[in-house]
Amino acid sequence: MANLDEARYGRTCLLVLNVCPFTLRHVIDDYFTKQGSPDIQDFLEKNKHDLYHIMAKKCCCRLIPSRVTPMYRSQWDLLYKRNLLPCKGKCSMGGDCPCKFDAIPGITSDVMDITLCCLVIKNICQGAAINMTRIDKIRDIRNKLIHASSATLDEPTYNGYWSDVKTAILDLANMVSPTVHTDTVKMIQDLETRVMNRYELEELKKVIVTFQKVEEVCIIE
Repeated sequence: MANLDEARYGRTCLLVLNVCPFTLRHVIDDYFTKQGSPDIQDFLEKNKHDLYHIMAKKCCCRLIPSRVTPMYRSQWDLLYKRNLLPCKGKCSMGGDCPCKFDAIPGITSDVMDITLCCLVIKNICQGAAINMTRIDKIRDIRNKLIHASSATLDEPTYNGYWSDVKTAILDLANMVSPTVHTDTVKMIQDLETRVMNRYELEELKKVIVTFQKVEEVCIIE
């Protein structure tokens, strides 16, 4: 069994990395449905230009890319595939442009992890009744957990993180539907009483290291 500080860290990571994506995917699905898209493939196709601009270092139309919250190429590749068609517009940069990519056929929001969910909501779910401060809070705590100096949380920090994430994600779940809210509550309750064993914590640490390596490589590139 993991010690108390390790268990608090592991439980909070599972809240952010497992529970939050479940609810945020529903937020995205609810948004594109209300926007009139029949599925997320259509929604991503309509918004690929905006997402391309936060991913590409060179942009298709010479607009300055918005890279405050950049999209990594590995994230883009989860959503889009290259097509063999010529450019459909008059892109001025040459090379790649969003015209040369299509949303992956049959894609669902299930491919999105916590980071990609937050990125999509922040960048292409604007104008909706989504509390973006809740998204920012979840993303901020996710980053603190991933880049923590040790896989431990003392009790005050744990209580603060848990309360902030729980409040944020339940508010977002309630915005979608009573069913999503009920399902999210149940997942949180199950985590609150979950006993973290040593093996489970070590496996979670491997996932955290993978996140860290991906982000380090993308920053260098």
